Amino acid sequence: MTQPESHPERQFLDLTEGNQGLAKLLHASLTRLRDGVAGDDLQEMARDVLAGHTDLRQVAATDAYGGMLLDRYHRFREWEQNVDPEERQHMADQAADLTADLNPRDQQ
Repeated sequence: MTQPESHPERQFLDLTEGNQGLAKLLHASLTRLRDGVAGDDLQEMARDVLAGHTDLRQVAATDAYGGMLLDRYHRFREWEQNVDPEERQHMADQAADLTADLNPRDQQ
């Protein structure tokens, strides 16, 4: 296996169904978590995932992180349900544009 830091998107391609743009965004999000934006526990988890010591599927199945990730997911869903539909569509369009921009041209 290649070093996750040298080819970060490869580690996440199966989670994103081969979408390199989403894989890069996933890696960037984990990098932010590793940098501490969501606290010490998620920082440690992201560090382990990015270092290749574990993967996100294993992390989600653990008692240590699964509940924490599920809590964050529920908070996101609550926020998402309260967003104006027009704003939600605008954000979805922006995300689609961003991932399209991150994908190599031959993948589109």
